[in-house]
Amino acid sequence: MLEGVLLLALGSGLLAFLSWLPQKVDAMVVVSEAIADLIRGLGQLLEALLGLAAVILIAMLLLAGLLALVSGVFRLVKSFTRLISSERPKPSQIIHRRSRSRR
Repeated sequence: MLEGVLLLALGSGLLAFLSWLPQKVDAMVVVSEAIADLIRGLGQLLEALLGLAAVILIAMLLLAGLLALVSGVFRLVKSFTRLISSERPKPSQIIHRRSRSRR
């Protein structure tokens, strides 16, 4: 019974407060401004996320380009060192490998 009375008092107090509130503030103006601010904020959030995605994409492309350059330089150096250091083996220096028999 006590809970019912407390809920009834709470409900009537809230309704009285809400009926008094529009006298102080125009509820429709507050709601429309809140919705407009929410839409503006969501637009700014989307714009910021797109900007961040663009920065991340550019950074990934930069890293991919640097990786390609470094690996290309390493491969060129490796192939040039093999080319310079390789001598044509004489026929007497050729090592014949015996093929392994399969079991």
